[in-house]
Amino acid sequence: MQITASLVNELRQKTGVGMMQCKKALTETDGDMDKAVELLRKQGAAVAAKRADKAAKEGRIYLIETADKAAAFELSCETEPVSNNDDFVALANMAVKAVETQAIASVEDLKNAVVDGKKINDVLQDVLVKIQENIDFRKFAEIKKVANSVFGVYSHMKGKIGVITELAFEGTASDEAALKQAAKDIAMQAAAFAPVALNDAAVPAETIEKEKEIAKAQIEASGKAPKPEFLQRQIDGRVAKVLKEIVLEDQEFFMSEKNPKKLSVKDYLQEVVAKQLGLSSLKVVNFIRFERGN
Repeated sequence: MQITASLVNELRQKTGVGMMQCKKALTETDGDMDKAVELLRKQGAAVAAKRADKAAKEGRIYLIETADKAAAFELSCETEPVSNNDDFVALANMAVKAVETQAIASVEDLKNAVVDGKKINDVLQDVLVKIQENIDFRKFAEIKKVANSVFGVYSHMKGKIGVITELAFEGTASDEAALKQAAKDIAMQAAAFAPVALNDAAVPAETIEKEKEIAKAQIEASGKAPKPEFLQRQIDGRVAKVLKEIVLEDQEFFMSEKNPKKLSVKDYLQEVVAKQLGLSSLKVVNFIRFERGN
């Protein structure tokens, strides 16, 4: 079958792939348009496999908030300009719409979702063929809204870091906008100080054991090791100090103008914000923190 310029242009309009690549696909499929589209999508998968070892440290964290949930996902790429490419942005917006309107629980769910009659993973393959970079959805997480709670959403440096916090309260908030701002302030806290857990109980056991080993090594290396009966006390003290730095509710709330007493996040919310808003209690109950490329 003769591969005409109009046929090549039709395939290009369908896929956005370059003219030469479209002509080659049509030649290999004897001018069958559907098979040519399928071939180009398979080539997208081949591009992904070929470039899988290329570092995809760029991209963007996307944050979504609806009436009953908040979610975050990362769409990664190799180079910063690609994250502003129209096709990359359109793919991301398609994923945002899926999260807003469908039950998504994982990256696989996201890639298999269908939006406006198109499967996200098929569109991803098309984008891979066009851009020729390692592009993929890397992470996904969601928080289901609980009763009497509010979300705080904060994106730092155009999506380099994305944070969602959820504050739960008891009572009737006198100022919903102020409550929402408090949740965003805590999201900014998490963005800046990278907590690994919400509270002590949520710190992974392996993290605590590692910190104990480090503390013990530091004490022994100081040349001033205490008697054995006091060693564990010093280890516990050093670990407790580290936990105050990596546990969100125990970190010192960073906005000094709002927190002149240098209270922890937990105490700041309860002793300052809750009192200001006429609430009997206010606390962080959940958070997501994604950092691009990590």
